[in-house]
Amino acid sequence: MQIGNYICKEINGLFLCKSRLLLQFKNLFHIITTRKVNNEIYNIQDLDLSFKNPDFMKHYKILSNNLGIDLENFIFTDQIHSNNLVYVNKEDLQGEFFENEVSKTDGLVTDDKEVFLTTKYADCMPIIAYDPIKNVVGVAHSGWRGTLIDMPKFLIIKMINQFGSRPENIFVSIGPSIGPESFEVGIDVAEKFYIKFGGKFIIQKGEKFLINLWSIAEEQIYETGVRNIEISMIDTYKYSEYFYSYRKEKTSKRFAVITGLTD
Repeated sequence: MQIGNYICKEINGLFLCKSRLLLQFKNLFHIITTRKVNNEIYNIQDLDLSFKNPDFMKHYKILSNNLGIDLENFIFTDQIHSNNLVYVNKEDLQGEFFENEVSKTDGLVTDDKEVFLTTKYADCMPIIAYDPIKNVVGVAHSGWRGTLIDMPKFLIIKMINQFGSRPENIFVSIGPSIGPESFEVGIDVAEKFYIKFGGKFIIQKGEKFLINLWSIAEEQIYETGVRNIEISMIDTYKYSEYFYSYRKEKTSKRFAVITGLTD
């Protein structure tokens, strides 16, 4: 089935999604997990990939077995709502998989095969970027705070500066996240966006304001010269049957974006 611009289907008891834009690349692995799981197979109600989940080991083993990826090849951000991005490779894969967490960063890039970049979400924007010429992949976690400090743009700049990627060769997918009809904020947050971007991404709704993070991220990425940009059009607040939404549920549960280079 299709949700927004993503292709989603049940695979061995897990409901998983992929970007239509990125599916064309055979050397790129990417998957977006959802909360939906066949509980008759796995005896869990939701797939929850937060490390705050007391049973996260079980959930990651289910995912690892399903995808056919060794847990030791996963590497994580600890996500502090920054615009910090870090290059990683196989040398960063040490110890237990949950210890492979890069501190004080919200984005990862690699040109090393079989290193699976993993970020976790419940409304914030996943930004997946791939350069098939240089064979470089990156992922960024961009909440409203990260978006205010240009995280989507910084991901592209990192690929350009570190690997010599050309913007015209980079493909970017903006993943499931809170949409422009759901991200409602007070005047304090709205003013921060108005000061930086003006009023074109803000709609007033009574005493509240709606902010279009998707369009802001798209414009930031476009400013770098990238033209191959896809927005998933999946609002996590509206599609909370499939994706966790902190705004809607105040939950500590998380879905994940996992991407890496393969042979």
